[in-house]
Amino acid sequence: MRLLCVHQNFPGQFRDLAPALIARGHELRAIAGHQKPLPEGLTVLRYEPEQPERQGVHGLSGEVDDWIRRGMAVAALAEQWRQGGWAPDAILAHPGWGEALFLREVFPSSALLIWPELWLRDEHMGVARGKGRVDLNQRCYLRVKNWLLDGALASCAMAMIPTKYQAECFPQQWHSKLQVLHEGVRDELLKLPRVQCLTLPDGTVLGPGVKVLTYASRNLEPMRGFDRFLRALVVLQKQEPEVQVLIAGSAGSSYSGQPAEGKTWKDLACEAVAGELDLGRVHFLGYLSHESLVQLFLRSDLHVYLSNSFVLSWSVLEAMACGAPLLVDDNPMLRELEGQGAAVEFCMGANHQLLGEAMAAQLNQPKAANHGDLPRPLEASWRHSHTVAQLEKLIAESIQGSF
Repeated sequence: MRLLCVHQNFPGQFRDLAPALIARGHELRAIAGHQKPLPEGLTVLRYEPEQPERQGVHGLSGEVDDWIRRGMAVAALAEQWRQGGWAPDAILAHPGWGEALFLREVFPSSALLIWPELWLRDEHMGVARGKGRVDLNQRCYLRVKNWLLDGALASCAMAMIPTKYQAECFPQQWHSKLQVLHEGVRDELLKLPRVQCLTLPDGTVLGPGVKVLTYASRNLEPMRGFDRFLRALVVLQKQEPEVQVLIAGSAGSSYSGQPAEGKTWKDLACEAVAGELDLGRVHFLGYLSHESLVQLFLRSDLHVYLSNSFVLSWSVLEAMACGAPLLVDDNPMLRELEGQGAAVEFCMGANHQLLGEAMAAQLNQPKAANHGDLPRPLEASWRHSHTVAQLEKLIAESIQGSF
């Protein structure tokens, strides 16, 4: 099959899928909105996102303008291939930045498969279900963001959603187009030996006798429970003063907006526990390469994941695949990890006292204390080998039924 992958940060969600599809004999080309290095052998066209000056334009109009500019830039690159006589059998695209808006104007006969991730609701702005609504400005923001997905869903043949929770957030009218299919965790992670000794960048050596607690997020922000995590660490250190805490993540914001004070969410969370937390045993590692993150998980005696119900992070599945025991927030999204084995425990992450006590209790479980190899029961639906085979099948079905 001839395939076109479109993602502003390509490979993005296609990090493992793209090379696997190529290895299976498919011809794959891609369009990206960056100039970062990519593996040799990939046929990639790149565009430069425009940064126009805007005056007197509503902020939401500016976002729509960005989508149209990106969509037009991607369409122009796709048109080059069309005029050269190449057209994909299927287009695999993330629609969230507008890049897929005009692709069917260029390739009307190609099947369009999208990765829309999530239909935004009030609770994704930090409001619990049944606890009121977000304000009017936020509701308008959600409507505009979902309007982009509405258009993408109307024109696509199929939409890939990684979890049942995320799929259930979409309006009923689109459910017939949704396929719950995670991008997949690399199977080889399940076979890697556990790390008995890990040396941190500052020279700290964490040998087998040291209890190690880990936390990882692209950015250290409230949506991923970072503020709750730090408050719970205060409780944990009172019970387990020797535990070493490794925190991976940048100080920006992916999903939580920007704090009004002009500081970072990390700054605010640290200020809230200033004087209470022994930072000598808390290591902020910043953004880690994937290889370094895997080493972290292979050494972890307990990995804590406190995300709100939103978009499931790859990191929690990779930690599970690496044999790290998990302590996760008890919410609808994370309940999908239930049944993956005794290594997954749930807690009420909103209560930092109970959360800290749960951390201490889990670190003292025999499975964590002896740092032995734990069962890695990641079911097939989370594994990359399953995902690739299923995706290949779904792409073929979409091509046959293309409109």
